[in-house]
Amino acid sequence: MFLREDLAAPTETVSRRRYNRQMRAREEAEHLLEAKSRELYEANQRLQKLLDTLEVAVKERTRELEEARVVAESANEAKSVFLATMSHEIRTPLNGILGMAQALRDSGLSEDQGQLVQILQDSGGLLLSLINDVLDISKIEAGKLEFEAIPYDLRQLGDAMLQHFRLRAEEKGLAFHVSLSEAAHATIRADPMRLQQVAGNLLSNAIKFTDIGSVSLHIDLRETLAGGSVLVLRVKDTGRGIPRSQQPRLFQRFSQANASITRMHGGTGLGLAISRHICELTGGSIKLRSEEGEGAEFQANLLVEKAQSQGDAPGHIAEGDQAASLAGLRILAAEDNRTNQIVLKHMLKKAGPPKLTIVDDGEKAVQEWQRGRYDMILMDINMPVMDGMEATRRIRELEHENMLEPIPIIAVSANAMVHQVAGYLNGGMTGHVPKPISRDKLVAAMKTALAKCQRGLD
Repeated sequence: MFLREDLAAPTETVSRRRYNRQMRAREEAEHLLEAKSRELYEANQRLQKLLDTLEVAVKERTRELEEARVVAESANEAKSVFLATMSHEIRTPLNGILGMAQALRDSGLSEDQGQLVQILQDSGGLLLSLINDVLDISKIEAGKLEFEAIPYDLRQLGDAMLQHFRLRAEEKGLAFHVSLSEAAHATIRADPMRLQQVAGNLLSNAIKFTDIGSVSLHIDLRETLAGGSVLVLRVKDTGRGIPRSQQPRLFQRFSQANASITRMHGGTGLGLAISRHICELTGGSIKLRSEEGEGAEFQANLLVEKAQSQGDAPGHIAEGDQAASLAGLRILAAEDNRTNQIVLKHMLKKAGPPKLTIVDDGEKAVQEWQRGRYDMILMDINMPVMDGMEATRRIRELEHENMLEPIPIIAVSANAMVHQVAGYLNGGMTGHVPKPISRDKLVAAMKTALAKCQRGLD
């Protein structure tokens, strides 16, 4: 009996030690867990503080970026408004300069006098091209370069380039050729002004930098693998060529291949940069192949859309036909600038209207239209008392109230951006002619407006 009690004692001692170890281990685990939990809690608190700080920083940075964006957009908008205003203000006196130069040419000059007037016209044309280039590069920077999509016969592009550049090339003793492939005898939907701008920039450079030989333009229309159409304008010259080391600079803004070129030939260095942007905005490209001393070949590719039919494009109108179509018309012109009034009178002399009445604000235009029977109105936009848009709106209201046939109203304005012209047409005007005024464009626009109204289009 005593032996059994002695045997049981060691077992109880072992169990107690095991139990004590387990308790200590549990306490240690609990302390460790508590310590880790505390560390995790403190780490979580630190992370939460960092998160709060980061959120504040992100919100602050977002606010700063938004403010910077607003400031940048405001600056761009202010620059665009400034450039548009300066364009308008420069175009207005330039209209007088070029208009009077044209009037002098028509007055019967000696050969020497004709050369002087030609220099005046060329200088005015250069100034106008510089204004257009600066406006275009500004619109490109702002992502607001505008494109029309109207039917255009590519033969008109060839005719326009031939008419515009042949004399300039002949004066330098250069042969000048314009050719169209068989496929290019077609009508496309595109922006004629932009197409002429690209082709004109390439031809102007080619003639400028070629002293001996020839300059040529080839126009082609090709099908793409995707089923679209690409207009290819290839301009070749026999000029001095462009070293490979200088070629990357050509398409940069305000840059020419060589610093001495600016001194020798002038120019802003914007033409090729603008042409490249126009090509790329259509989905196309512009390429150069040239070696020093071996001439240069520029190829501009522009994605275009084929028109449904050849008849969609407006046809050519000879100047004599235009003039004859205006004979006998009674024309009312609203123009507040005295010089531009004189320009209009001389512009229309060849067209032979028996009566041209000129008033100097929109309110007088409405009153004069109500008093007399006129066949057409030439309407300036920015005028005192009542502007051209308000005068047009009032005339259209009176026509509607009195069930009168709509009179053709042509906007004649230095505001010539695409959205501005669209606003004139949407506001009730029949057509638009930009300042400085080209007599051919003015007479063509007048005949087109008459045809529209005769078909019942207002």
